[in-house]
Amino acid sequence: MITVISGTATALSPIVHGGEQRGTTMTEFRRVKAVVEGKVELLPVISGNSVRGILRRRCAEFSLQAAGIDSVKHLATYQLLFGGGKLGGKKGSRKDAGQIPDKYINVAEERTLRELLPALSVFGGSLFNRILGGKLDPSEWMPICREAKGMLPEEYHEQAEQFSMYDLLDIIPFTRRDSAKERRLQQYLDADTLAIYEQQKEATQDDDEKEQAQQGRYAYEALIPGTVFAVEFVLHDLDEVEMGTFLGGLALFATYPRIGGRAGWGWGKVKLNLKQTRIDEPVRLVSEIAPDAINVAQKHLAERKEATVELLEEIARRSSE
Repeated sequence: MITVISGTATALSPIVHGGEQRGTTMTEFRRVKAVVEGKVELLPVISGNSVRGILRRRCAEFSLQAAGIDSVKHLATYQLLFGGGKLGGKKGSRKDAGQIPDKYINVAEERTLRELLPALSVFGGSLFNRILGGKLDPSEWMPICREAKGMLPEEYHEQAEQFSMYDLLDIIPFTRRDSAKERRLQQYLDADTLAIYEQQKEATQDDDEKEQAQQGRYAYEALIPGTVFAVEFVLHDLDEVEMGTFLGGLALFATYPRIGGRAGWGWGKVKLNLKQTRIDEPVRLVSEIAPDAINVAQKHLAERKEATVELLEEIARRSSE
């Protein structure tokens, strides 16, 4: 059974999502190559991996809150919950020949991990010798525009004709000031420190590169407020607890929906408009996102708090050996 949660996210503030270019005064938006009307275009997108990372962390928060667990006491368990963990440890690593090492996860233990940590089951992760496959396929967030029309669901084709991606992209400049040059603020520097600053300024007054370290212009390429993204999350064979955990994390994200970078500047804010589609081939049923599953997940996690704490402590013990 496949569940698709899809819809739109509308930018309420500028959206930045850094590309690969480094070492310049402008940070470009992340792009992907696509063939548009017979020529190659570089389309701005929010990567699916970044969306996955945000939702993984929100689902981990939901799980800990529902279970009544206030803190995680070991870095390995923290990384597993919020970052997906990492591989480590090999079969046969113990000195005693023929003995299965502690850092080996068998099928039964994987089943326990998925039961007690449904967020890990949804997003997948790595622990000791085992890679746990996830059940979520997030899409890239594609701005609805003419150049992206061929990559968008048909329901957005008419809307896509309204704007070019060049209408939606903007370059927003900034100036970094050297606060020590502002006379009014120099009162907060003691006399010795101010004297040192003046000496340094005189020594470097002809050195433009050193001057730019404290003062200069820079810019970000951003998608403007009002940009609408097509959003889709495809979920494979989730049970009710897993679905409730994902929806609980999605609800947490919706209380403070930020995407991309520079949230500290007030950027990255979006408004979500989503619906849930359940696909049982060959029948497609459309329904609203069901909050009942969240309640089921909260009850499941709360009832298994003690077992979950023991599991996390066991992972921490085995990780430290």
